[in-house]
Amino acid sequence: MPNFKIFQDNPDYARIKIFGNNNVALNTDNSGNLAITSTGLAITAPANGLTITSTGLAITAPANGLTVTASADGLAITPPTSGLLITSTGLAVTGTISTALGTTDVSAVRANITDTAGSPDETYNVLGIASWTFGVVNDSTVANAQALVKLQVSPDGTHWIDEISNTTIDQNSVKTFVATTFVKYARLYYSAVSASSAVTLNIFFQGQTS
Repeated sequence: MPNFKIFQDNPDYARIKIFGNNNVALNTDNSGNLAITSTGLAITAPANGLTITSTGLAITAPANGLTVTASADGLAITPPTSGLLITSTGLAVTGTISTALGTTDVSAVRANITDTAGSPDETYNVLGIASWTFGVVNDSTVANAQALVKLQVSPDGTHWIDEISNTTIDQNSVKTFVATTFVKYARLYYSAVSASSAVTLNIFFQGQTS
């Protein structure tokens, strides 16, 4: 039969103690929660892996990788060669930072224009273009062939206003047209000065997105 005398006189004998590999029992607090009572937490990682020590955070990276170390006055991050460097005193970027601009470059030839009443050219949606310009070259073969060109803008592609009024472009001359009003659509409107002098226009639309 059970020896209840042991439990009555020494109840501590009935408890189970768990020991680590250093022959030291694990401790718990007053509520029975496991407590770590060493000087700190140490995690030993694989080669070139993550290492956490009791004195701070140290991440050992692979060759030419990212290294994070703790310093007396803050956090220091050592980047790969020509990479991003963050120190306790601020942010420093070494190496080269490059960005690619999105560009638009469209050209068209409008030949043998004899209509003096005029007609609109192609409509461009310029809403997503940060800056843009129309360039118009009078490439007519007749010396006195002149063209009238104006820039029109519209918020809806239906109702148009003259942003730049009629501009005369002589043979072998070039003019540029830039809007100061920001709306969604833009186009050129052109005509010949004289119906007897056919005009050829080379029209360029060029812009960049940032």
